[in-house]
Amino acid sequence: MTQNQACDEFIPCILDEGKVYRKYGLVFVYLASPGQYVETWTADGLETTNYANDGDFVVRNLQTEWQEEYIVSAEVLYKRYEFFYFSDHGAVLIPKGKIKATIHHGEDLEFIAKWGRLMVLKNGDFIVSPYPELNEVYRIARKEFFETYEEDL
Repeated sequence: MTQNQACDEFIPCILDEGKVYRKYGLVFVYLASPGQYVETWTADGLETTNYANDGDFVVRNLQTEWQEEYIVSAEVLYKRYEFFYFSDHGAVLIPKGKIKATIHHGEDLEFIAKWGRLMVLKNGDFIVSPYPELNEVYRIARKEFFETYEEDL
């Protein structure tokens, strides 16, 4: 399933059934090397992979047991996070972005994420989209979702 097909499939469900959430867990971030390969592992296995482009950042979730890592562009980083603490090796950031999300009730499947790599989606996971843009979909594993997100009331 392509990213466009995933958006066509899941965004109507996110709009109808989803709630708005905000991430509350701190993250550690450092500048990635161009071409750096990152595997995103969660408690239930490999979620996705990605290669960094020039100017991308590697983000490590400090709040979750697995401290999964993923790559984000500078544009996404500055839009979704605020700087909290700088060090010689990176920075600790506070999330400020929001998502709209719903639980996936269906068969396990894979789709192409916005960054062009396969992403798994398992029954019981959250299928999410940045809010208010709703311009892409991605998965957040159930365990990690509850470790890092809360409803935005």
